[in-house]
Amino acid sequence: MFTNKSLGKKILRAMTALVIGLLLLAGTIFAITAKKTSLTLASSNRDLSETIGEKSSAYMSEQSQYRMLELAKEKAEIADEFFLEFEHGVRAAATAAEQIYDNPSLYSPRTVPLPDPSKDGELTIQVLYSAHTDPDDPKTVEELGLIGNVQDTLMAINASQNNMVSLYVATESGFMVQADYIPAKKYDDSGNLMPLEAKERPWYQGAKETGKPFFTPVTKDAHTPRLGIMCGVPVYSGGRLMGVAGAGMYLDNMEELVKSVALGDSGRACILNRRGQVLFSTYDEGTLAAVADAEDLRLSGDEALAEMAKNAVGGNEGVTTLSLDGVSYYAAYAPMRTVGWSMIVFLSREAVEAPTNILLSNIDEMTGKAFQDAASYMRDANVLLILLLVTAVLLAIVVSAALSNQIVKPIRLLTEEVGAMHGDNLDFQWDLDTDEETQKLAASFQSLTQRMKEYIRENEAITAERERISTELSLATRIQSSMLPSIFPPYPDRSEFDIFASMEPAREVGGDFYDFFLIDENHLCLVIADVSGKGVPAALFMMISKIILQSHAMMGASPAEILTRTNDAICANNEEEMFVTAWVGILDLDTGVLTAANAGHEYPVIKNPDGVFELIKDRHGFVMGGFSGGTYKEYRLQLVPGSKLFLYTDGVPEAMGVENSGEMFGLSRMLDALNKDPELPPRQILEQIHAALGDFVGDTEQFDDLTMLCIEYRGPAPTAPSA
Repeated sequence: MFTNKSLGKKILRAMTALVIGLLLLAGTIFAITAKKTSLTLASSNRDLSETIGEKSSAYMSEQSQYRMLELAKEKAEIADEFFLEFEHGVRAAATAAEQIYDNPSLYSPRTVPLPDPSKDGELTIQVLYSAHTDPDDPKTVEELGLIGNVQDTLMAINASQNNMVSLYVATESGFMVQADYIPAKKYDDSGNLMPLEAKERPWYQGAKETGKPFFTPVTKDAHTPRLGIMCGVPVYSGGRLMGVAGAGMYLDNMEELVKSVALGDSGRACILNRRGQVLFSTYDEGTLAAVADAEDLRLSGDEALAEMAKNAVGGNEGVTTLSLDGVSYYAAYAPMRTVGWSMIVFLSREAVEAPTNILLSNIDEMTGKAFQDAASYMRDANVLLILLLVTAVLLAIVVSAALSNQIVKPIRLLTEEVGAMHGDNLDFQWDLDTDEETQKLAASFQSLTQRMKEYIRENEAITAERERISTELSLATRIQSSMLPSIFPPYPDRSEFDIFASMEPAREVGGDFYDFFLIDENHLCLVIADVSGKGVPAALFMMISKIILQSHAMMGASPAEILTRTNDAICANNEEEMFVTAWVGILDLDTGVLTAANAGHEYPVIKNPDGVFELIKDRHGFVMGGFSGGTYKEYRLQLVPGSKLFLYTDGVPEAMGVENSGEMFGLSRMLDALNKDPELPPRQILEQIHAALGDFVGDTEQFDDLTMLCIEYRGPAPTAPSA
């Protein structure tokens, strides 16, 4: 091929007879160069489309798999919380029974009634016997009188768990103490009390054989079409099996959990049990539909499905691909470790690859438009070249070199720039100003590559941000909303006290929490605590601390024992080195005596009748989670009718004033707000504090969680007149 310089010299030396031929040759060179440019652009477009398609497809596949696995783990963790709370309730019942068997001298005989059909629908305690047990046998009567002391624990635990249907302790002697809502179902059509062979039930035999908590397979409720599951925990005394504590729960929340999975139109979900069978599913038909006597998917003829089922049932987590009913899917699975089940989430490959296909379609559309423009520019250039050939015959010797250089050089440079684009290199730089069609072509291609790079960056940023926010907030909201008592008044039939509490997190979720619950008919447990840190980690640590505190309280521990045992439990597995401050009190509703202990928490505030709110500078123990083996001191307060107790976390006195003031709300302002109208009921007391805080902080962003609890003691409940 000629260079412009050599071509010019030849033209200048050529005879007039050869001028037209030389100009035609220049036109041929232009045409060849234009054709080469077109071919190079087409090749670069194919390479560019393939590169973008591969990278976009790989990125979308990776992000979708990550999101699916996180969603499966989130749903599995939520389900595990339901089962873990349920198992803790059964464990608490078993522990209470063991304490009774180990310390018979501490308990007086208590009567356990037979089922009362008139109380059907109410939570009642009752005793049932095996057909092989003589209720009048002196040993049976003696043991029943002893273990009858567990009935208050059974009633309290059952009442505290909405999903629990019944809770019981069955003995090796052949009788069972049970708390449930269906005493009428214990009688046959003739009105005779039916025997109960508890020791033949799977939950009893499983717990007895394994020596640890045992969950039964899912079964259909005998009295309703609902599905349920049972858990048994063995009860030992002196190394001897005395019986099994058990409970049953409905699984309506599992079906709702599966239906809550949201992954577009093609997203599906199901739950596998430890036998590889589908228990709950969003599929109405097909291989993964939930049907009676479902097949074991581990034995499926579909190797990919069978392998996934084996991994899921084996307690693993991961993502795989498989084909279901002719449709290709991604499947993510995560274990529910408490019961040995697995949550599986499905999303079709078509849905995952849809964004990539749309991107490639847009690229093809843009490049097609660019090629149309290029073709138009080339046609215009050809016409211009012909006109120049006609008009330049007489001037060819003078201007041929300049004309050749003007036309060929920009096209050659454009070809070189386009040819340099390949793989991850999408940069296109054009500095030459030709002010003609080649310049427009270069500008169009430069704009095209810039838009493609911006589109890829925006797509990656938006996808990552949405995934992070969706996963964190979904999990945090569910945990926070399910943990704290939120219905007031909580015990409308109890006249001994009035109570109200609130918690406003500084973020979507917080680390503060409060709790109150009846340990038995005469004792109310009060808890307020503050976990170190904020956000989702603090909320999860809050949940663990709350469950452990409540479990020990329900087992009859004193406030100091509750804090000591909870501290030891937290320290046993506290790799993140988090800690929690807490104040725990147990109020005797008959006498007004409040027994309390403090683990590094804020001072409580008390108001006696006709007095004002004052700080109680009680003795603080160390925070829970700092080190194991620590102990806590108890103290007592005498409450009289009209006394009020106000508890709070450090977010109240440490609330910051208007921006840049550097001043905190402080204890003094808090006491002033409490004493503004100290005779108000607890709800209005907290509203009074909130109003004072609002006036003080103004528009300043909330820095810490605001948690408060106020209780007014009204005295013992009036006793019913004797007949």
